Amino acid sequence: MLRSCIFFLIILIASQITAQNEQYARIVLDKLTSPSMKGRGYVKKGDKKAAHYIAKQFKKNKLSSFTKDYFQHYDFPINTFPDKVELVVDDKKLKAGIDYVISSSSPSINGIFNLVYVSDSVYNDSTFNLYLEKNEFKNDFIVIKGNYRKHYGKTLIGIKGVIQLAERKPWWHVSNGDQVASTCWIKSTTEYFPADAKSISLHIESEFIEHHLTQNVIAYVKGKTDTSRFVVFTAHYDHLGMMGDKTYFPGANDNGSGTAMLLDLAAYYSRPENQPEKSIVFMAFSGEETGLYGSTYYADNPLFHLKAINFLINLDMVGTGSEGITVVNGKAYKDVFDDFTSINDQYNYVPEIRARGEACNSDHCPFYNKGVKSIFIYTRGIEHSEYHTVFDTDDHFPFTAYNGLFKLLTTYIKQL
Repeated sequence: MLRSCIFFLIILIASQITAQNEQYARIVLDKLTSPSMKGRGYVKKGDKKAAHYIAKQFKKNKLSSFTKDYFQHYDFPINTFPDKVELVVDDKKLKAGIDYVISSSSPSINGIFNLVYVSDSVYNDSTFNLYLEKNEFKNDFIVIKGNYRKHYGKTLIGIKGVIQLAERKPWWHVSNGDQVASTCWIKSTTEYFPADAKSISLHIESEFIEHHLTQNVIAYVKGKTDTSRFVVFTAHYDHLGMMGDKTYFPGANDNGSGTAMLLDLAAYYSRPENQPEKSIVFMAFSGEETGLYGSTYYADNPLFHLKAINFLINLDMVGTGSEGITVVNGKAYKDVFDDFTSINDQYNYVPEIRARGEACNSDHCPFYNKGVKSIFIYTRGIEHSEYHTVFDTDDHFPFTAYNGLFKLLTTYIKQL
């Protein structure tokens, strides 16, 4: 009976500790996705507010800093939409970020324009090139369907704007906002642009910032036995920001979830009973959505020698997990993948661990390109499918495999 009571008590304590970890992550997520953070982008100091919040958490947990304030400052160019954004098709006013998104390269524009519908025989970059060669335009807005990756966001001579239609609601990206085009590109759905729509009324105010001042936020916990080598956790805290003065993109899964886990890991390892053998560094990057600017800047301007990094784990979009996790670079580092799999086979932390090859799709990439042993982990599951939309919120956020992934990471680090 006594053994049963002790066992039950151990399980109860363990479950409370796990709940506390997730509870803290949810508090962080709620703060990062709040309207006050302005989408953690480049309008109304959204990324700066998020950075100060992260630094405050590092300081609260008494983490050490390589700089006086945890910040590594740098800048990058970005086109923004801080003021009015308005679009009307005939007499119907559409909602920015919900009914349509504007290419980050789009200029300021104000006026009423004719809509010119392009035949469905034009559906990709090649057929679009032929169409452009055969036709002349007089500052019209053309309406197209299909995939135009090579053209999207670029200047098209004589064309004032392009409406690219699809069946699903559009995602917004800011990775092409490092310059301003002369042509305004807009993505929307077919329901808002029926074939009998005649004109479009636009009022878009953009502001190009050649040197947007921002910062990475970096802290560390000193190891007990080895302070010359580092294990590094990274996550980007920035998101898309605002489209106009009202619409903001919360970025719960991308990447409030990874930032929340980063801060939870920092808090965990800051406790004396959890002090790691090797020093652990926690890097929260800005500028990921604009093109991996923060991690690239750090890799080019490290606060300690990159050769001192024993291993780097990047966390990006870890809010689901019903289908398991994927390890990018898992095929490049079979030893790492095998270790994760062995741990998971023993403890059953997550439903499945899947290996993926090399991919320059998050902040591990600049480090990997410089020879640092680096992986990127994301979770899989249909329980939260919003990506780069205004609906990527923390409402009913699943965090399905949060506790399992957290334990998987800490068990792996302990084995290192």
